[in-house]
Amino acid sequence: MKHGFVGLLVAILLMSSLVGGLLGNNAAVKALTAAGAVSSNEFLTNFTEALNVIQINYVDDVGADKLIYGSIKGMLRTLDPHSQFMDPKDFSKLRDDQHSRYYGLGIRVRPLVAGMRGGRHVIVEPPSIGTPAQKKGLRANDVITKIEGEPIDYWTQEEVISRLKGPKGTIVNVTIERPGVLDPLEFAITRDEIPILMVPFAFEVRPGIGYVKVDRFAETTADELQAKLSEMKNLTGLILDLRDNPGGLLNQAIAVSDFFLPKNELIVSTRGRADGSARLYEAPGEEKITVPMIVLINKHSASASEIVAGALQDHDRALIVGETSFGKGLVQSVYTLENNTGLLLTTAKYYTPSGRLIQRDYSSSLIEYFNIDAGDDNPTPGKEREVRHTDANRTVYGGGGITPDVIEPVRELNRFELLLRSKGVYNTYAQMLTSGEVPSAKHFKIPDAGETVARKNSPTPVLEITDAIFEDFRRFLHDRHIEFTDEDLTKNADFVKRRILQEVFTNSFGLQEGFKIDIQDDNQVQKALEVMPQAKELMMSGRNASAKKR
Repeated sequence: MKHGFVGLLVAILLMSSLVGGLLGNNAAVKALTAAGAVSSNEFLTNFTEALNVIQINYVDDVGADKLIYGSIKGMLRTLDPHSQFMDPKDFSKLRDDQHSRYYGLGIRVRPLVAGMRGGRHVIVEPPSIGTPAQKKGLRANDVITKIEGEPIDYWTQEEVISRLKGPKGTIVNVTIERPGVLDPLEFAITRDEIPILMVPFAFEVRPGIGYVKVDRFAETTADELQAKLSEMKNLTGLILDLRDNPGGLLNQAIAVSDFFLPKNELIVSTRGRADGSARLYEAPGEEKITVPMIVLINKHSASASEIVAGALQDHDRALIVGETSFGKGLVQSVYTLENNTGLLLTTAKYYTPSGRLIQRDYSSSLIEYFNIDAGDDNPTPGKEREVRHTDANRTVYGGGGITPDVIEPVRELNRFELLLRSKGVYNTYAQMLTSGEVPSAKHFKIPDAGETVARKNSPTPVLEITDAIFEDFRRFLHDRHIEFTDEDLTKNADFVKRRILQEVFTNSFGLQEGFKIDIQDDNQVQKALEVMPQAKELMMSGRNASAKKR
């Protein structure tokens, strides 16, 4: 182990002296020498002397890993907010995320009581067919109480998930409580490879209008998108949801953009110090989807998702709806170091087809930089943002994210809605409905698999929360000593009914079936549907401008 850290130390010292010399031909060292700064040898001597003094004289014993890892992190903090060092655990997670897989059981869990940082966790949807959890008979609404015999009453969700994951072929022992079963159930489950869906939802939100949610840009994103789009026939419009998408691989952003742009259209360009000139990325294939498009973005849309949104906006191919995106215009390269550690180093900036750099200012504190709620959804030329123009000569802005064509802030939950969500009442009541514990719901019938398949492209639920069921829910809240007024429940009746139905369908058929109901309350999706005719007009003007350009 000590030998490995020596190798890592050598790599760090070289990197310290070059500060990007992996791509810059020792330019940093030459610059330091020319400026009269200490030579590279003196710099390395200072570093090793300091390391030696700390290890010999510091009041507590300090491991080499802590000192060396801390040295790299300190270096990178002087560069930009996105260059970072990853220890073996974080680097392994990055690789798993990029490959769209992990090793575990194949279940989705959340705290039994919403908003709680620790406590028992419930399986929120039926495990997918073929996963270790499904093969062993785990079900939606099973409550995990112990892992390896240890109670998890005070564990966070992250702790639960990390203990369920592990090397392929290893066994994890799980204790669960199942509704309607008196005694706890014990399961010994062998971990296996679990694919992570990058495109979790795809369906017709209205007849002819497709909706596709892209969570992240990993190695499988474009292939998943192609598969999902091929299932939706005769579309007249498409909503591409990139909200809360933090980005990912550049090549996947290009592959996704290629679905919607004509061959050879510029998608993005990058400029780094190494080559000194711009590298252009153009659409490699013919346009596959030719219907009007809406792209949804919000303050959490960043990096690769901004590349896609920026390309489609600059070519007038899609109408952008939602909130101004995060504003990350920096490209990181991944370097593998000793001891299974890794380095994400910013090596270039990217520019949209119109020439915009959408990177936010990071000269102030990191706290301010990552405080996305401080952003402005109404940029103007007077605020000194870079002004560019689309193919059809529309004005767009750089410096500070992608500004939507149609600004539609997300609807915040009111006090009563937040209260019920924090108490976890919807999932509990949904379980009561489906298990026949609600006398007023004796005709409340869960649809069978055939009915579910028949309605896979329709958001209209087969079930209905009747007035009698709603009154029973009122009593349910009183029995749990949740304080509310009759006005609270009356004014929020539609929202509450949808949340109950969402949980019923999620527990019975999976997240997508529940999501179809949830999306009916999504004001940004509803706005997208409203402005789809504008997207059609925009697409036509973009095509005319592109034809003239050629």
